Amino acid sequence: MTNIREELARKLDKLSPEQLNSVRQFVEFLEYQQQSVTTETPITNEDIDRIVESYRQQNKSRPIGLAKGEFVVPDDFNDPLPDEILDLFEPK
Repeated sequence: MTNIREELARKLDKLSPEQLNSVRQFVEFLEYQQQSVTTETPITNEDIDRIVESYRQQNKSRPIGLAKGEFVVPDDFNDPLPDEILDLFEPK
């Protein structure tokens, strides 16, 4: 294990700041993935904000799936709304 850490440390020393940031994001992704496997604790809003800000600084799109497991889309999601609900949005 020490050899791997030493090798990684040598390689990290040669990377540009942008590449180091990408490595950091990948490690954070691995940590998140491991956390969700071991604890089933959902990602926090602060975690999402931090990840989104990191991607924003790099001019990248937000990663897909940050809110996975936070909500369930109901089966009737695409069904037409009832008239009493539509009446609330449309003036008579």
